[in-house]
Amino acid sequence: MWADHRQPLPRDEIEQLLTRLVDRLVKAITTVPLEERAVVEVASELVRHGLTDPHTIGHSIEILGNGLPRLPELHHLVHPDAAVLKALAVFARGYTGALRQQTVDEHTRAVDKAVAAAQRAKQEAELELRICETRFREIFFTSAVGIAISTFEGTVVTANRAFADIVGRNPADIIGASLPDLLQSHNDPALAEAYRKLSTGAESRFRHRRQLTAASGEIAWTHVGGSLLRGADKVPTHHLTVVENVTELHLLQQELSTQALHDVLTGLPNEQYLMSKLQEIVERADPAATITLCRMNLDRFSVITDGFGQEAGDALLRSVAHQLTELVTGQPAMVARLGADDFAILIEDGPDTPDPGELAASINEALCEPVYLNDRGLAVSAGVGVVRKPAGGSSPAELVRAANATLHHAKRIGQGQWDLYDAQADAQHRQRFQLAAEMPGGFESGEVKHRYQPVYELSRGWLVALQASLCWERADGTVVDHPECIALSELTGLVIELGRWMVQQACVVQHEVSRCPTSGAPLMRVDLTARLSQDPDLVAVVQDALSAADLAAGELRIGVPMTSLARGHGDVVDNVGVLADLGAQVVLVGAGAGLGYMAFLEDLPVGAVEITPEIVARIAQRPGTDSVVAQALRQAIPLVHSTGATVIVPGVDTAEQAQWWLDAGADLARGAHFGPPVRAQDLPELLTPAFFSRGR
Repeated sequence: MWADHRQPLPRDEIEQLLTRLVDRLVKAITTVPLEERAVVEVASELVRHGLTDPHTIGHSIEILGNGLPRLPELHHLVHPDAAVLKALAVFARGYTGALRQQTVDEHTRAVDKAVAAAQRAKQEAELELRICETRFREIFFTSAVGIAISTFEGTVVTANRAFADIVGRNPADIIGASLPDLLQSHNDPALAEAYRKLSTGAESRFRHRRQLTAASGEIAWTHVGGSLLRGADKVPTHHLTVVENVTELHLLQQELSTQALHDVLTGLPNEQYLMSKLQEIVERADPAATITLCRMNLDRFSVITDGFGQEAGDALLRSVAHQLTELVTGQPAMVARLGADDFAILIEDGPDTPDPGELAASINEALCEPVYLNDRGLAVSAGVGVVRKPAGGSSPAELVRAANATLHHAKRIGQGQWDLYDAQADAQHRQRFQLAAEMPGGFESGEVKHRYQPVYELSRGWLVALQASLCWERADGTVVDHPECIALSELTGLVIELGRWMVQQACVVQHEVSRCPTSGAPLMRVDLTARLSQDPDLVAVVQDALSAADLAAGELRIGVPMTSLARGHGDVVDNVGVLADLGAQVVLVGAGAGLGYMAFLEDLPVGAVEITPEIVARIAQRPGTDSVVAQALRQAIPLVHSTGATVIVPGVDTAEQAQWWLDAGADLARGAHFGPPVRAQDLPELLTPAFFSRGR
């Protein structure tokens, strides 16, 4: 075979090449003398075209030795075999020489290429090194961060200008100086220990915060970082120290911390600071030590801001802060502002700590001192809740909660009042608040039910009305009656939704009652809560309920609390007028023995008046006619009748009480004597003829 087994050229090209080379070889042999140069060129062509397989030369000589003597072109030679043999020898010599030269050339090119690559790599490395050195020097000498290189013994080898500025030295004096002296590490064992660990290899780097005092006496807060510099053999040779001046950042952090823990307006500690102080006292307090926490809320502070503006209010708050601080000067105490007009005083009790009553009196005495703004003297009082408890075992959250609860009780008493924490009373209040918090869930789950109490005419003993009420049948078996349901719902805001639901359900039940086959079916009465009576949407609520139940307004009696009318809040007066215009009878609920409610009878379309339960209970205790209350009632009832209104009496529990009120002129009554509230499904039995005269 002519070609090597790798076939560097396509087969057809190889065949063309070999044909051409054989022709040249034959021409060289037929030339006398032998044209050796042409034979060498033929052999070189094979090498140049990559026909260099180890067997190529052997196969080529064999094929040529057998084939050339037979060619017609060589028949004219005298000794063709000898001519072919000589040509093959030259061919072999030329092939070997060409192959050797090719090997030499390839090696030379490879060497040259490697040398060139090495030179380029060296040049690139040197360039990169110069660039790195330039960058390092630029960073080292122009950086705002102080950088110093020192020996393991602490001698500074080199340092930049920023380092000299931070330590307050001349740059020329830095070289050769002691790094521990410059960093004042003899005053900072932690920093000295960090360098020791760095030198021993226990740590590869560190970062440390410390305060430095420059030669000028200026104090700077710094971050000091340290690491190792290593030589080409990776062996550590020097310390690298980086010092950053963070004084401005430190001051900013202090300012932010101050703002986060202090009230901006008064400068007093805020609630977060108070809680952390409480936690600190509780954790370190002697078990026998006590602390006093006063929680204060200014009375009617909005009168100041609404009357004179926010600027006056702010001035008054600053004055309050100053007065409270002066009040506890000399005592281990903290005054804090917790909110808009909320303050607190925390005292670690000692021999000179005043008792709670004296402290509360002193607070209001100080606050009553007027602050003069534009010749106007402004002052306020405050409700004060005081908690004095052993510090040990108390939690800050519980102390604050107890103080808040005590303050709320003091505020309910009136303005300028104070109260001392009572654990037993607090437990009762918490239980009630928990019950109030559970009520929305009970309402949602259907535990709150409607009940209907019969209302009888006293003179004839006829059932004339049904009084809608609520009861909460709790999952634990306890039952909460109507007054408490309303009171609890007031605490959570459920009262509006509950009041609307009462109106809707009362209308639904009245629809069924009005279609009872018994003649003279009673009317339904539902009392509005104080909040609902003031609601601007009340009329729409009633109209929607009437419409949904297919009732006329005249089939419904609506009770309105007299306290709501007396306060005159919201749309209560307008609501009474519109409801009366619609045809509903309005009942004034909560009338007393006095004549204060008579103005409402004169000015508003009221169809009935219900006596307050407290008066009914008083009469039950003293049923005679000689008491002032009894005489007032006997005089007032005819006046009510003169306006066209009827008088209703709740809580009548005995026949004697019913007779007393009948004699006094009352018209209708309800209570235990006439029957308890019943469920809606029990109303058919109540409405049978036998029950209509039950109250006789």
